[in-house]
Amino acid sequence: MASIKCFLIVALLSFCVESKVSTPLIKNIHQGGVLSESPLWVNEEGALYWADILSQKIFRLEIDTGNVTSKYIGYGPVSLIIRVKDYPKLLLISVRSELYFLNWDNFEGDKSLRLLTAVDLGHPDNRCNDGKVDAKGRLWFGTIGKESGSWHEKDAASVYMLTENNFRNPEIKIRPVSISNGIAWSSDNKYMMYIDSSARAISVYDFDLETGKIENGRTLFSFPANNLTGSPDGMTIDRDDNLWVACFNDGKVIKVDPRAGKLLEQHRLPATKITSVMWGGYDYSTLYVTSASKDLTGSELAQQPEAGSVFAITGTGSSGYPMNEFIFKDADKY
Repeated sequence: MASIKCFLIVALLSFCVESKVSTPLIKNIHQGGVLSESPLWVNEEGALYWADILSQKIFRLEIDTGNVTSKYIGYGPVSLIIRVKDYPKLLLISVRSELYFLNWDNFEGDKSLRLLTAVDLGHPDNRCNDGKVDAKGRLWFGTIGKESGSWHEKDAASVYMLTENNFRNPEIKIRPVSISNGIAWSSDNKYMMYIDSSARAISVYDFDLETGKIENGRTLFSFPANNLTGSPDGMTIDRDDNLWVACFNDGKVIKVDPRAGKLLEQHRLPATKITSVMWGGYDYSTLYVTSASKDLTGSELAQQPEAGSVFAITGTGSSGYPMNEFIFKDADKY
């Protein structure tokens, strides 16, 4: 009997220790955003970048010092931030429906921008939204139609693939879409996961890395079928090939097994409008999460004083990969 009691005590202590270790810690690392988006971790700089779309700003936080700097972009809404391979502190950003090179160390203002391309011509109310770079260095990004409060024009947007060879006329890969958002690839590069938030689902496509061809689109994970409110927004993938998805208007980040289409975990945050997620920290075990305060009422803002903040979640037991970087030869001279 004594040995059984001893075994139970040891098992209980072990369970408690494991539970303590695996309990995630959520920390607010920056407050005051309106529509924070597009977190980007740069390991060599120990820095996190993100955009505030409606404030037309890009922020940079040095994790070790806590120092925050920002750049105001006067052209219009800024949403996408991508690092350019082999060019430190050179970013590719979206402003309205255009893409620009931005050297972070250049002087302030619009003159530091160099126009690369523009999309959705003939749709003056459209703007770029989310995007990611694949393992070949090609940028996949989508747009969003006319917006008014929480309303968005349906089927007015597209998803493009941009390379150093087709930048004058990026290739349309998916059309029509309404609110183009998260993109992620499986570690074997056989599948591309994609979110059009208006569909309230995650789709998956068969993906050919060499050609960039996608086909056989189908639903991988449905929010309604899993009793989730809100809509999927930004998305990333971990080293176990599980998806981590920002839930807009549902105040959480979820973890999904894309092979089984199964909901694995839910992590509640102190803001309802969760916009995007990305792995970072020096070992890529910190999940950076952006949020929005846009369109919240006065009473909702009083209940959610941290809405619009950027959060860091640690202790999930998961980690991710460095983000792929956009390849463009002589980008500094363009």
